[in-house]
Amino acid sequence: MNTTASFGSSFMEGSPSRQSPTRRSLHTPRGSIVRDPYDSPSRQIAIEFNLRLSLNDRDFNERLDQAAEERAKLHQEQLARAAEEHRKVLRGAELEVQRIELEEEQRRLRREEEQQQEIERLQREKAQQQADAHRRALEARQREEEAARRAAEHQRQLQETEARLKTQKEQEAAAERQKKEKEEADRKAKEAADTAERARAQQAAQAQAAQPARQPVTATLFSTTSAPKVAPSNAQASTSIDQVHAKYLQLHARMKEFRVSFANEHKQKGNPLKGPVGDTRRNIRLRLGQINTDRKDSVAAIKKLREDSFNVALNTPGPTIDIRPYLISQDIPPVGSDAEAQYPAFLLYLWICFEKFVLKQFEKEAASTDGRTIQEIGLIAASLLADPRYMWNGIPLTDVVLAKLHRICPILFGIRGTMSTAEGQIRLGWLPIDKNQPSEEQYGQRMRGLGAGYAALSLRSFNAKAPAIPMSEYWRAIVSICNTPSEDLWPGHFAILYGMIRDYYKKFLTFYGAQARGVLRRATIDLPARAPPRCKDAAGPVSVLPLGWRKENIMLD
Repeated sequence: MNTTASFGSSFMEGSPSRQSPTRRSLHTPRGSIVRDPYDSPSRQIAIEFNLRLSLNDRDFNERLDQAAEERAKLHQEQLARAAEEHRKVLRGAELEVQRIELEEEQRRLRREEEQQQEIERLQREKAQQQADAHRRALEARQREEEAARRAAEHQRQLQETEARLKTQKEQEAAAERQKKEKEEADRKAKEAADTAERARAQQAAQAQAAQPARQPVTATLFSTTSAPKVAPSNAQASTSIDQVHAKYLQLHARMKEFRVSFANEHKQKGNPLKGPVGDTRRNIRLRLGQINTDRKDSVAAIKKLREDSFNVALNTPGPTIDIRPYLISQDIPPVGSDAEAQYPAFLLYLWICFEKFVLKQFEKEAASTDGRTIQEIGLIAASLLADPRYMWNGIPLTDVVLAKLHRICPILFGIRGTMSTAEGQIRLGWLPIDKNQPSEEQYGQRMRGLGAGYAALSLRSFNAKAPAIPMSEYWRAIVSICNTPSEDLWPGHFAILYGMIRDYYKKFLTFYGAQARGVLRRATIDLPARAPPRCKDAAGPVSVLPLGWRKENIMLD
């Protein structure tokens, strides 16, 4: 079948007569759709067929172009999706590579940390070995000095004995002369006394005859006013210490009873204080557990404890309690009625929880070689105790903390005992830790932590307010341990002493000067020197402290 193009070509190649101008003028152009009425029907059919065929071809080509465009568009969309999928896969691969690199970095850091910890452990062991070696050398030197001292003392005694033997005869002769002179003087004094006695008897008889009714009164007044005054003995001082200790133990029992009853009452469903009580207690534990060596964090923690705990307990409406039975160390001012002695029970409960968490944190942080965390915890506790908003009539709730310390660390307050009996162990603070009997290491760690914590609480001064625990209490605690007889010394004494001195000797020297230097000498040199054998291991770390101070040009010699 011929197309429009092929038909046109055949027509143009026809006879010349068909291409004459006259003939061409009689027919319509081939491109026209107007039919010539004189043209043959077959030709008209052919022209119309070719026209339709041409239109059909054009439509077909347009449909092909459109389909091609749609396929190209679909292809582009598929390419875009493939590219997006490729990017996702690439991103996933990159993230996986980053994860693997991060894990490798973490493993490397852990290895380095483990290596560093191992190095530190070896260094500590080496330092401990050196300290032990130095301690042994120091002990050997002390034994040699003691032997030399004893030899010199023996030689001095021999010389004194010879001198006494030399002068004994002279003394005996002088004593004989003094004896004779004394006998003569006694004889004369006796004669004079007899004469005076006879005169007094005669005068007394005359006075009795004149005023018989006043004699018994005079005798009574004489016997009363002439009675001698007896100075207090060491036994009386010990009794006084035990009496104060007993008062604090009674206070601790009252605190425990109040804490348990208050918690049980306000944890009941529907109690309006159930939420605040639980939240403030948990907030205290959380904040104290987050304390580190950064002073800015400590300041922020004090602010949070005030806002989220103590201010909540102070401002939340609730029951009150007579605070006077919970105050021991200070004189209670007179009040007009019992209403003036009331204190928020919620705030008292919070103080008791606070002291428990603080002292427990002291014990835990004692395991660390860096004592700055205990110092920051002590700063927080001292600051809150000295805050007048939480006091009663200007009296801080310090006795709440001291009562707990009297219970778990009596040695701080001059209490003595023996580790050979159960009662003596309790008097020395040998108490269960986490409901289990402690080991010697756990007991020593507790004593070190509480000693350092007590120093952090007491050895402190504030610009605008007085500290809750006076600085003199630090002096008293150290001196009471230094004055303990050798037979009453136990490892706990040296553990407490180590905690109180190791990180606080500079402050002690700053506050007390030369007097503090003398106390430190007694605590670190004299006391370990007279420690009994059972305390040698515990006294060792205390005795080597002055060696480290020499590097800072602090000499105790």
